[in-house]
Amino acid sequence: MDTLLQKPFLEVTRPRHFAKAAENLHVAPSTVSTRIRLLEQNLGLTLLVRNHQQVAVPPAGERLMKHARLILSAWDRAYEDVALSKQLKKHLVIAGPSSLWDIFLQDWLNVLYCERTNIGLRAQESSPLRGGEKLDRGLIDLGFLYEQPKIQDMNVVEIQDITLVLVAESPAASAHKAMSEGYVRVEWGTTFNVIHEAHFIDRPLATVRVNSARIALALILKAGGCAYLPKKMVRQYLDNKQLYKVTDAPEIPLQAYAAYSLHGENKDLIRQLLKLI
Repeated sequence: MDTLLQKPFLEVTRPRHFAKAAENLHVAPSTVSTRIRLLEQNLGLTLLVRNHQQVAVPPAGERLMKHARLILSAWDRAYEDVALSKQLKKHLVIAGPSSLWDIFLQDWLNVLYCERTNIGLRAQESSPLRGGEKLDRGLIDLGFLYEQPKIQDMNVVEIQDITLVLVAESPAASAHKAMSEGYVRVEWGTTFNVIHEAHFIDRPLATVRVNSARIALALILKAGGCAYLPKKMVRQYLDNKQLYKVTDAPEIPLQAYAAYSLHGENKDLIRQLLKLI
């Protein structure tokens, strides 16, 4: 399927507006309309419903959105691999949840960028669900996850222990009080959720939820409250009395895993690079 037709379709689905999509793509609105009509004709389906200035996405369009993103991602990767083949020995696509980038992946990427200049790198933030999907479809070379992916022919390595502690801006905070007043819920995945729910059965629902430890840390340092954050990340703030550990709250252990294909062409290189974490 022609990627030239899929890009305008995906671009329209974001703002749900043809003119804005055309502006983002640096083409005329008529060009966007023409390419989407061609895509619809090729598929024999209505992908967008145009009502005056509003654009709705019917079920067929919703289904195509998922596949089109994967197709375009695969095409971009293939293009880079071919275009950079003369300059670089290898090209790796790496993905992981935002909080793992906050904890250790960014430091690791910095080392690779500075010391492995013959490797082309594409780094992505990706939810655990999307990361597993990309691994399964071969769209990334190396994925970092909180859970071991159940994918065939995948090598999974335990990378790092991530112990989470409940920290608050007040030294007198109890677990019950912390959960009731200003609790920032960080999305740490299924394992965390199971342990968390078992310990805090009667807790009120958190009014703030984030998917990044960095966001939660900045929020409670600025505005108060509490959050479950990695010990390594908050150690300096505990030492400086900027944050305090909630002593009657349990620590929650998590593991970070790296996963890559057993049959991928970069498996040996990946094993070497993982040793640098």
